[in-house]
Amino acid sequence: MDDILDRGPIGRWRTARGTATVLVGDEVIFAPDGTGLLRIHSVAFGGETLGFRWRMLGRAHLRIEPVDAGEDAVSLHLELRPHETDTGPQTVLAEVGSDGFWLLLDPLERIGDA
Repeated sequence: MDDILDRGPIGRWRTARGTATVLVGDEVIFAPDGTGLLRIHSVAFGGETLGFRWRMLGRAHLRIEPVDAGEDAVSLHLELRPHETDTGPQTVLAEVGSDGFWLLLDPLERIGDA
């Protein structure tokens, strides 16, 4: 999993919230071609989707540029760290110095290929 910090977080990720993921399920897809999709879903507020482009600027340094959203590009410093939820411990992807990842309040757990 450490190679994610070199080559990028290619794959499907979701917020690491344990059983609460059923009610609030955010998903981020990083495609190998440098495109991506952020899906935010809440039982109370519905869903929202945001397309973006991404690229690695160096080890653990990710740039995300939203497409057609009026959002500014961001540069994130990434880390893999242990995280505890009600479903048990896991290793998650997060921003250095933050509880979450980018626009999300929680770190990400990998759930599959893009």
